[in-house]
Amino acid sequence: MGTEENADLKTLRACMIFKDFTEDEISLLVEHLRPRRAGYKKNDTIARDGDPMGEVCIIKSGRIYLSHCDSNGNSNLIEILKEGDSFGMVNCVGGYRLNLSATATTPAEVLFISVNDFFEKSMELPGKLQIRFLQSASRFLAANVQYLAKKIEESIRRSTRERLTDYLSHEYHKAGKRVFSIPLNRQDLADFLFVDRSAMSAELCRMRDEGLLKFDKSDFELLVEMPITEEDP
Repeated sequence: MGTEENADLKTLRACMIFKDFTEDEISLLVEHLRPRRAGYKKNDTIARDGDPMGEVCIIKSGRIYLSHCDSNGNSNLIEILKEGDSFGMVNCVGGYRLNLSATATTPAEVLFISVNDFFEKSMELPGKLQIRFLQSASRFLAANVQYLAKKIEESIRRSTRERLTDYLSHEYHKAGKRVFSIPLNRQDLADFLFVDRSAMSAELCRMRDEGLLKFDKSDFELLVEMPITEEDP
């Protein structure tokens, strides 16, 4: 296996769809799925809101923002993707046009896999591997729908403080410690939480003044017993 194929294998192993498979099993899957590679420069658009989506996109390297622009021109940051993350599965399976835009915020490489190959070519796999692959793809679809449902709930029911607390809780669980850095600047964080930047900054200052946290740009330290939510499975 060449260097590029080894890199593809590493990327796929980091993806939720393939995480429970061995290297040999992923190699067999790749033989059937035949992903294509593409590279992008910083600020390049990978996919636009309204585009038909016939392929699942898996991030090989770099960082990609998924965002949606509403009728008033406000940009909402939906998700930040890194190596092993992916997008487009729900749209591909349902035959829906993309309802967000994907932009590379750093130089990025991605793998594209045809949705037809995802399901039609999987029929050529050995029986047990075929079943496991379809089960894994189903769990992946469910996780995507659950994430979007949670984003909708947060956007319509939660206060700015509750949204900040949930986000910082997530970053705390991911880092495994109360001192961590987040991957977003203030404007990106406001867009991600669907809140006004000034209101969010004011709330952060209030939380700091109450002794709940310290922060310096993107560096945070959680103090005392700040309410931390359970880690999602």
